Amino acid sequence: MATEDTTVGGLGEASDLRLKRLKGVLFEVGLVAATLVGILSLVVLFGYIAFDAVRPLTASTRWYLLYLGVLVAPTAAYTLYARREPAVREANARAFAVVLGALAASATVYVVAESVSPYDVLIYAAFGGVPPLAVAAYARVSGENAYTGPMIPVSILVGLAVGGLAYPVVRPSVGVLAAWIAYVGFVTVPVAALLGAFVTDRRTLRDGAAAAAVVFGGALAVAAGGIVTGVDTGVDPSLWVVLFSTGVVPVASVAGWTIRRTPEGRVGLLGPVVVIGGVLLGATLERQLGVDGLDAYLTPTLLLQSWDGLNASNAGVYPQVVGSIVVVGFMTVIAFPIGIGAAIYLEEYAPESGWRGRLASLLEVNISNLAGVPSVVYGLLGLALFRNALGFGTGVVIAASGTLGLLILPIVVVSAQEAIRSVPDSLRQASYGVGASRWQTLRNVVLPDAVPGILTGTILALARAIGETAPLVIVAVATTTYSPPTGLFSSATALPLQIFAAHSNARPSFRHGVVPAAGVVLLTLMLLMNATAIVLRNRYQSER
Repeated sequence: MATEDTTVGGLGEASDLRLKRLKGVLFEVGLVAATLVGILSLVVLFGYIAFDAVRPLTASTRWYLLYLGVLVAPTAAYTLYARREPAVREANARAFAVVLGALAASATVYVVAESVSPYDVLIYAAFGGVPPLAVAAYARVSGENAYTGPMIPVSILVGLAVGGLAYPVVRPSVGVLAAWIAYVGFVTVPVAALLGAFVTDRRTLRDGAAAAAVVFGGALAVAAGGIVTGVDTGVDPSLWVVLFSTGVVPVASVAGWTIRRTPEGRVGLLGPVVVIGGVLLGATLERQLGVDGLDAYLTPTLLLQSWDGLNASNAGVYPQVVGSIVVVGFMTVIAFPIGIGAAIYLEEYAPESGWRGRLASLLEVNISNLAGVPSVVYGLLGLALFRNALGFGTGVVIAASGTLGLLILPIVVVSAQEAIRSVPDSLRQASYGVGASRWQTLRNVVLPDAVPGILTGTILALARAIGETAPLVIVAVATTTYSPPTGLFSSATALPLQIFAAHSNARPSFRHGVVPAAGVVLLTLMLLMNATAIVLRNRYQSER
């Protein structure tokens, strides 16, 4: 009888074990299925929009065969080779990252500076950059580092405030300079200094100074060449200065570093050459041979021209893209320091008891609640604060940036809090144990470990803000403009608003052509920001 009970009990336990395993397998299958459904839905949606924007059926068979030979086949062959060689694969990924990043940085710097005024950027860059450098130099010479960290942001704010007061006096003198000189001042000089510091850290001070001198001299040579050729081409020499400083210098530095450190992976540097060269060669042969290509709406005209509400083939969203970049950039300046500072205070400095502790708890609860408030409510808040109370005007950049800054501020605070909270407390105690102060622990232990989470949450918040429409409509941002913004108090629009306005156009070519093409541009911007968050997070995690 006991044997029968034991047998029955064993069978029951085995049956329960199989049931638990089955539940686990079904749960895993459900998760995979949900993930695949979400990914496939996004792919189908993006493909549907891209199909209307690109119109692949309008191209001839000869066009497809042409690009199959000059782009697809070489890229596929190179990719298959790179996958078999780890060093080549790593160098290839690094090359693509630096080339694409350099192009994006060059375009962003030039477009934003041209919109705001390169002279204004130079003035505020000088007043905001020199004081922290002076603080760091004093700390390095004197050896007193206790207050260096807190003094750097304070010195930046003080410098910017002094720059604002001195602006009416300094601006006329700076305005007599050529525009390319201003770009050399706030683009080339920082790039040369960073490269010089990087080389000095790894080699000698003499080598670092030589590297900085090469960058500075190269920028002057490029500017001189741009002045000579600009008479015939009409291209501003400032553009060549920016392309050289933020494009050529990083690419050349990474290429040289790869060749010296990993010579077996130098073939990986050819990846961007194969892709970009294939595109340029295909475009050249397409024109020379008269091949019927794509009759697409997603063309350089869309990105480089102003809006045309009558002819869809001439419609461009250049002012809208620039407006989005300027609004989001100034929004970042507003929300990032305040959000990170608030998160650091609430997690590291706020007391746990007393009236200040209760106030901190109340702030945390309200910040968490504000993260879920609909965006239209922030539009009403921005309308009341920036337009009615402060009188900034209708649809200006600072009002739009401030409204979106209020929108993402709770998200930045909450994500930064979670990142700081995830740092093990044992690391803090170990730092205190060796005699470090609270600020030294925060700077050297907590923040470096929390940077991946902080950057990820912040960039994802920015990606959300760049696609917002309701707050901008509430603060009366224009749906259509024909020129990019020229300052913080000038009118501007954003790409989502232009998409919204174009969708109501009576012409089908706008609704089914320009709108999908502009949507692809907006989705690409958001995906680039999300990809940047992933890359930064992985890089900091690997370094830790």
